[in-house]
Amino acid sequence: MKFIQFFALALLLAASQITLADTASEKEAAELMEAVGMKSALEQSMEQMLDVQINNNPSLAPFRSVMLTFFKKYMSYESLKPDIIRIYADAFTAQELKDIRDFYGSKTGQKAIKLMPQLMRQGGEIGAKRVQAHIGELEAMIKAEAERLKKEAK
Repeated sequence: MKFIQFFALALLLAASQITLADTASEKEAAELMEAVGMKSALEQSMEQMLDVQINNNPSLAPFRSVMLTFFKKYMSYESLKPDIIRIYADAFTAQELKDIRDFYGSKTGQKAIKLMPQLMRQGGEIGAKRVQAHIGELEAMIKAEAERLKKEAK
């Protein structure tokens, strides 16, 4: 009987440590999101992605405000915050999240936060130019695959 009580107590203590660890990680993840300015970064990113889509398909331009309203409703930081915190808390320990937050609190980390949107945009432009330069090859590959699938279906 004492063994069962000891085992039950051990399980209870282990479970409470897991809960404390999750809570600590979630707290650190929330503080990290605040430190890196996740809300403004997400909002800025959302508008940039929408503008890229409109630039790629100008027929969407008249619907920009409608699409922005939709994205703000379902893709806003406030609506995504619990999920974002959870994925960071699952991926990193509380100490790791604190270390990341400390980095972003540093001068170099602040510079990284400031430059990241510009660097991501520039990287996206490089990728788009690379695809555009070789679009004929992609079209030929798609055409060949469509023909292969058509033959295979017969």
